[in-house]
Amino acid sequence: MKQLYLRAVGAALILTISTSSYHAFCQPTSGKILVQNVTGNASYTTDGKDWLTLQPNTLLERGATIKTGANGVTDLLLQYNGSVLRLVPNSSLNLAKLNREKAGEDTITETSLQLTAGSLVGSQRKLAAPSRLDIVIPGGVATIVGTEYVVRADGAVSVLSGSVTVNYNLPGNKGDVKVTIPAGYTFDPSTGQVVPTTPAYLQNVIADINTVRNNARVFKAGGATIVIKPEGEISPTKPKGNNGVGNGIDPQPPGNPPINDGPGTGPGNPGNKGGANSRNRNVQPN
Repeated sequence: MKQLYLRAVGAALILTISTSSYHAFCQPTSGKILVQNVTGNASYTTDGKDWLTLQPNTLLERGATIKTGANGVTDLLLQYNGSVLRLVPNSSLNLAKLNREKAGEDTITETSLQLTAGSLVGSQRKLAAPSRLDIVIPGGVATIVGTEYVVRADGAVSVLSGSVTVNYNLPGNKGDVKVTIPAGYTFDPSTGQVVPTTPAYLQNVIADINTVRNNARVFKAGGATIVIKPEGEISPTKPKGNNGVGNGIDPQPPGNPPINDGPGTGPGNPGNKGGANSRNRNVQPN
């Protein structure tokens, strides 16, 4: 009877140790964000009280908050998930969640960033499910899978390539909306509609977009080299128009020809099939 009791205790002890080891192995760890570059005034805090000057090569962990001044710009590398960000002047970003977890040979990442003021420009390599990147804004959340985008704290989200899903609480108790924004389009938080991005707005963010693209070309992460293939620089002096199917947003060329790069289009399936003599049409999202 005593031997049976000791065997039962031993088995329970082994089971407890094995279970504890399994949970310890599966516990997500916090990734880190590398501050690649800082221009102008920028600061950060890790406790919400003491603010320090943000310097290049600083490593930030979960819970830190970054603020940029009136002339401040900072470039960030999320090395653990292959994301590149640029925080523009008068912006505030909290690093709410930077989780990464091993799942066999794969790494699952779950990132949540809270943009409470200003805007950010980002480039995200394709994330394999169930990895995700959420940018939380007042009134909503933008879910990034693999794309180039601009997110503003006022709720506006513009997509340069790929697509972004937005869940947003419309002002004035008008209810919630969930939309998917394709390349070349912008979510308007005042109406809850997805509309074509205007060349005038693109003009204002071209420099930031091109910088993010250059930063995203190649960088090191965990001993490996992650390469994000950019789609080329956007230049308002070399407009191409939304006529290269699948190439995302482009300023319209002279003459404002019909747009053929919008929702539902792809190689072999352009949106503008009417030729040069067709009338101009505004492509509206479904």
